[in-house]
Amino acid sequence: MTTDFRIGFSADFCDGHGQQVFPDIGLSLLEGHPGLSYEFLGDYRPEYVPEQLAGYDVLISLKPKITAQSLQGVSRLCAVGRCGVGYDNVDLRACTEHGIAVFITPGGVVRPVAESILLFVLALSHRLTIKDTLVRQGKWAESTSRLGREPRDRVVGTIGMGNIASEAIRLLRTLDVKRFVAFDPYTTQEKAASLGVELVSLDELLRASDYILVNCPLTPQTRGLLGKVQFSLMKPDAVIINTARGPIVDEAALIEALQSGKIAGAALDVFEKEPLGTDSPLARMDNVILSSHSIAWTEELFRDMGRIDCMGALAIYRGEVPQNVVNPEVLSRPLFQENLARYQAAFTAAESRR
Repeated sequence: MTTDFRIGFSADFCDGHGQQVFPDIGLSLLEGHPGLSYEFLGDYRPEYVPEQLAGYDVLISLKPKITAQSLQGVSRLCAVGRCGVGYDNVDLRACTEHGIAVFITPGGVVRPVAESILLFVLALSHRLTIKDTLVRQGKWAESTSRLGREPRDRVVGTIGMGNIASEAIRLLRTLDVKRFVAFDPYTTQEKAASLGVELVSLDELLRASDYILVNCPLTPQTRGLLGKVQFSLMKPDAVIINTARGPIVDEAALIEALQSGKIAGAALDVFEKEPLGTDSPLARMDNVILSSHSIAWTEELFRDMGRIDCMGALAIYRGEVPQNVVNPEVLSRPLFQENLARYQAAFTAAESRR
């Protein structure tokens, strides 16, 4: 290609010494393409600044925020590949205004997150962390008195019924769960029926469920969806599992519900503010399992997410629209179309010379 095509990876793909943290993120897919190069950003910032982004055609990003300020004066950037399915750290409106397509990697996260939900269900059911702590403290007899319970013949409710929830239901079904219910105003009765799930109101789900799974995206409508009123509806022996986004749950209300015995326990991979402070009451509760927004992080997760993002970047390189674009209105923006046409022309010219 006559014009270099540059892909940047956010600095948090590497450790403090510049070495890759994850063994395989699909970089081999980017080798051998004329005019294409990639590199890792050298400076990690919680929020990108324009100087970091100005020289790239595609950005593949983990944690940093992309704001309107991040994009001031940035005209070359054509696409952002987000690792994962959440994109609440990306200002979609600003990206669209700058002609930048944002695409995600749903196919890479479904299985590992669903497995993590299953892990949390079983760990809470069998009081795994409590027993582990007591045995380490030499309280063997006390640990044997902490009876668990099985998901068998219980009710599982999921808030949100997308791909992750669907896979979690498939895995949990092997445990002989009695009933699956879901609250999701955006799904259909046909899809629910195909999964053996009953669609109900949020209040009904909260009253009926022994295990409540948070599987919805963070939006203005879901922020604070579960608060004091909602916890008051739950069974006293119910547990909540959140692997989605922290602000969906009012953390102060959750803490009060756990401390007062309104609910029995929780497993949390996400929090209102991350990292979770060591002074949080959640850190001192033996009926709560905590993880650092990484319970689903596996070699396979990053391999699959990385490959999807790299394939999306290669689509842009060829002048094509990548899959899983979450701001589709950008596709009709003149700047995006002009950039895509330029990439397509360069790719076609390079192919003709081979």
